[in-house]
Parts: sequence; C-alpha cells; structure tokens
Amino acid sequence: MAVDLRFYRRAGTLDAKDIAGELNGELTGNTVCKATDVASANAPSPGALVFVESGTLPEELGAHAGVIIGTAEALSGAIFHPQAALVAVRHPKAAFALIAQRIIAPRQSAAGQAIHPSAVIAPSASISAGAHIGEGARIGENCHIGPNAVIGAGVDIGDGTRVSACAVIGFAVVGRNCRIGPGSVLGEAGFGLAPGPAGLVELPHFGRVVLGDDVRVGANCTIDRGMFGDTRLGNGVKLDNLCHIAHNVDVGDHTLMAAFAGVSGSVKIGRGAQFGGRVGIVDHVTIGDGVRLAANASPAGDVPPGETWAGQPAQPIRGWLRELAILKRLAAPKGQSAVRDRNGKGEKPGRQPGG
Repeated sequence: MAVDLRFYRRAGTLDAKDIAGELNGELTGNTVCKATDVASANAPSPGALVFVESGTLPEELGAHAGVIIGTAEALSGAIFHPQAALVAVRHPKAAFALIAQRIIAPRQSAAGQAIHPSAVIAPSASISAGAHIGEGARIGENCHIGPNAVIGAGVDIGDGTRVSACAVIGFAVVGRNCRIGPGSVLGEAGFGLAPGPAGLVELPHFGRVVLGDDVRVGANCTIDRGMFGDTRLGNGVKLDNLCHIAHNVDVGDHTLMAAFAGVSGSVKIGRGAQFGGRVGIVDHVTIGDGVRLAANASPAGDVPPGETWAGQPAQPIRGWLRELAILKRLAAPKGQSAVRDRNGKGEKPGRQPGG
C-alpha cells in the first residue's frame, strides 16, 4: 500500500548502492535499483524500500522490484524478483527507520497560520478562536471545530462532525457525525521501537487513522496511526474517556469501550464487542464479533465470537467465577467456614442460625 500523499511528501530517491554504503550492508541483486517509496513487506508498492527479518518471507515479496533490507539469514536461499536489490544488515528494522525517513516525510503545517489558504472549509462549518487548520485539510458541512483544536495537513473531516477544544487530529480521515472529545489526539506515531547498533531506534509511521460514521471518541483518548496501513474504527464505535488504540488496530462496527481500555498494536476486533473499564489487549490477537470483556480483563490470546471473558489472564467467565469461589473457600480462616441452616443454605461465617 503506497503512502497517502495528502499526509506525506516524497523527500528523495536513494540508490541501492548509497543505501548499502550508509548501512555498511552487503549489496546483492540489482545494484542500480532505486527506492522511491516505502511499504510493508506484506504489501510492497513499486519501487518501495521494505524490510524483512528472520522467518517465512511473505509471498508478495517474491514479485517486488525494489530495495529489500533484511538479515543475511532471511535473504539467503529465497527467490526474489530479478530487478530487486538486497541489502543484508544485522538490524533490518533499525536500518529501515534510518533510510525510510529520507525517502518519505510527513507534511508539516506552516507555523503562524491559523487557517492555511489551501484548506477547504464548508460555508456552514464553524471554526472557533485559536483553532488551526492545516494545508490541504477539508472541513465538511455543519462541522464544528472547537477552541485551540488542531487539524493537521490533509485531514478530512466529514459532514456534521464536532471536534472539541484542544483536540489534535493528524494523518486522519474522519467520517460523518463523529464526536471527538476535548484533549484527544488522533494520528500520532505509534510506540514502535527496534534495537540498533547504538541502542533503540524509533520506527517511523507512514499510515493513517480512519474513522467511520457516527464514531464517538471521549475526552483525552489517543488513537495512533498505522505504521504502514490504517488504524481503523468502524461505524458507530464508541470510546469512553481515556482510552488508547495503538497502531494498525482494526475495530469493528458498533464496538463499545469503557474508560481506560487499552488495545495494543495490530489487534483485530469484531463487530459489536463490549469492553469494560481497564480492559487490556495484547498485540496481534483477534477479538471476535460480539465478545464481552469484563472490567480489568486481559486476554492473552484470541477470544472466540460471542463469548464473555473475565480475569487476568482472561478466560470464559464461568471458569473465572468458579476459580474465585474456590480461592475464597481456600482463603477462609480455619473454623470460619460457612454454617448451614436446616434448609442447607449457607450463612455468613461466624453467624449463628436465628441470630
């Protein structure tokens, strides 16, 4: 998937020889290949710079005529396009981060301009004092942009959407009739780090945030843009205050999340899921359609559709309640077990029948 040029600009073209020289890597294949774009190895675009690590290489990479950075182990023995250039290095993610930012760069709005001349604002939209509208942004009919809100370069705000005070939206396409709460931030880079020769390196993000229609984002929420593709919230998704959605997450239509819910990167959530407060989801798992997660639940893997889970790590709620009952009995002091009345019903520990 090529980057969206509403939000990014082409910063330059680099030859495979120059890339290998800067990375002190071993160059094989097409030595005159040029990198003009960046992409994921799973969806490479023509002329793109990509990286791979050890493991099974994506099938799509075999037809890619671009510059491929990887470990010597990952690149050896695989069949690549005859026009591809291969650069073998020890730390491919960190190497990609160093080079990619010289090929594609994020667009930055000019300082000192409250509303950029190229911004397209519908006549019925209202823009509050202190708001900033970036280059090439589009604000739809009957939108409201609150005081000191920031709408970044290229951002598209659908008709009827309301953006509250001090919200910041960048690298995003927002649907119709959405509500963005005060202080929320959409489109910042995700938390991606990779080890390099000199320590940890931050990975650049070239994706977007895409919101469907009728989405509600509460106050002080954060939604990170994808590393390559999109972070997506479907139609009718509702986020309470202080929720976090990491990069490349896909949230199905009409999903609900209570306050403090946190979703790690590359999670797929089905339609109509319901998250209680403080739910935490690990990365790269799938939460099925209609799943309900109790407050504080933390699934460590996939959750099948339609199930209700609870606990840490989360499990089907009946099993979790059964474990709680067993632990409660085990933890009761000696001599304080439940006293049973004539009907066999349990009484509170220490209470005498008829007392």
